[in-house]
Parts: sequence; C-alpha cells; structure tokens
Amino acid sequence: MTRRTASAPRKLGRPTDVDSAETRTRLLDAARAAFAARGYDATTNRAIAEAAGITAGAIYHYYPSKTDLYVAVYAEVQEMVFDAFQQAAGAHTNLLDQFAAVLDAAVELNRTDPSLAGFVVGVAAEAQRHPELRQRVRPLRRRTSTLIHRLVDAAVARGELAADVEPQAVEDLLDAVMSGLARFSTSTGDSERHAAAVDALKRFFAGTLVARAAAS
Repeated sequence: MTRRTASAPRKLGRPTDVDSAETRTRLLDAARAAFAARGYDATTNRAIAEAAGITAGAIYHYYPSKTDLYVAVYAEVQEMVFDAFQQAAGAHTNLLDQFAAVLDAAVELNRTDPSLAGFVVGVAAEAQRHPELRQRVRPLRRRTSTLIHRLVDAAVARGELAADVEPQAVEDLLDAVMSGLARFSTSTGDSERHAAAVDALKRFFAGTLVARAAAS
C-alpha cells in the first residue's frame, strides 16, 4: 500500500487575498458613510481609515487617491442599486407596477443602509464642484436612467402609454420622482416617512388617494 507523502502544514489564519477583500469591503463601507455624511471635501482619509480599522497610509494600497476611492464607492453603489431595481422591476409586467416595485426597493435599500441614498444624492453637486470627479462618474451615472429608459420603451411597445404622451417626458417624470424621493429621504433622515410617501404615490397612481365626493 502506497503511503501518502505528508503535505506541508498550512499556515494558520485567513489567506491574504481574503483579508484584502474584507478590508476593501470595510474601506468602501466606511468611505460611503463618510462621504454621505460629510461630503467629499470634508471627508479625510484619516477618518475613513479609523472607521475601517486600518491606517490612513493603508488606504493607498487599495486606492491611489481620494478621487479613486470616491469613484470606487460610486461604482459599487450604482451596482447595488441597479441590481436591486432591476430585480424588483423584473417581477412585474406593466410600467406602473414595475415603477412601484422600484420605489419599494429604494425604500428597503434606505432602511437597510441610509448612506446609499445619502451618497447618491450628493454626487451631482460634488461632480459640479470637482472636475476630476465629473470626468470619472459621468459614465457610471447612466445605469439607473438606462433602466428607466428600458422600462418606458417596453411600455410603449406594449401599448401602455396614451398616443399623445411623449415617452421622454415619462422618463423625465420617473427620474425626477426617484431623485426627489431620494433627496426627501436623505433630508428627513426618516425611512418611514419615505415609505409612507411612496405608498401615497402608489395610491395616486391607482386613483385611490383622493376620496371621491358622493354622487348627489
């Protein structure tokens, strides 16, 4: 019977690549919360590092600059939000139900982590103030608007929109509603008011928001 050669003992502890991935996750989470709460200019690497449990110098092992870190946070947020919205919309077959599901998904995201909406709301202003950010985030900002465009396009193909309604106007409306609710949620810091506003909007869509006067 052939004896198996004993292999070298494995080192205790987690592999370096796992540690690195976990540290990167903590770093992005800490950066997102800091940028959402303080803005780009007021956020320091030292504050982010302290929240992530690493040294300020260690940040440069992952991201060469604060701009790179901000863009990485934005890319991650866009992916998280887009995936949640796409999954929510995919469970329905008409525009109003799809959009209502997207709004519900936004409420759940905000309940789970308010820094997501807080970060996204600040991106436009930060991009205006900082050209280096504007150049980098512009290609990433299209994902949610692309989703809305696809939903409206599909609604047009199904014949859901009235013939005299301009699809671009519908896209602009839905985008404005989503942006406005995100800003409302961030300014109030109250996820339940956000949820209540979404419920009221869904009732507005359904025609049940306003009590009808009894016929005389």
